[in-house]
Amino acid sequence: MKLKTISKVLFIIMIITGISSCKEKTETANNGKEIGVFNFDDKQELSEYDKLNLDETHPNLLNPQISKSDYDSVMKSWTDLHQRIRQYLSENEFNWGVEDSSITIVQKIYFNSSGEIENYFFNVLNKNVTKEKKERFANLISAFAKDNRIEFKKEGKFAQCGKIKYLNK
Repeated sequence: MKLKTISKVLFIIMIITGISSCKEKTETANNGKEIGVFNFDDKQELSEYDKLNLDETHPNLLNPQISKSDYDSVMKSWTDLHQRIRQYLSENEFNWGVEDSSITIVQKIYFNSSGEIENYFFNVLNKNVTKEKKERFANLISAFAKDNRIEFKKEGKFAQCGKIKYLNK
């Protein structure tokens, strides 16, 4: 009986060690950053996003009242970020799978004070884009966000929102 108990305990220890080892590898692989990506069309993700109350802790930089003196550099950094996202989608051979000439997305991106992306909320307005394409887009944004940031820094966390059109070739 003691041998069975010892075997069970060793088995449990091995499982726990394996799980923690996998977690460490995952955190190392993505620099320990967990990026939240939320699709408006997914009601569970929308609910999770709403619970975070990110707008309470991340003022919107495109509000001229918040960033009067920095407005030009905010716009430049915002434009540059979107050019890099477009390039990343293209490099990963992403296509929307529809015949529309452009894809319109309403988005809100939440950054830490160093400009690293913490959360990305999006709503694809083109009705015929499939759930699978939206999921692939979300996965690519998550991967992009691990190694890219906006070229703007501020004392505290901040957000930017807007509508973007991606040309659809």
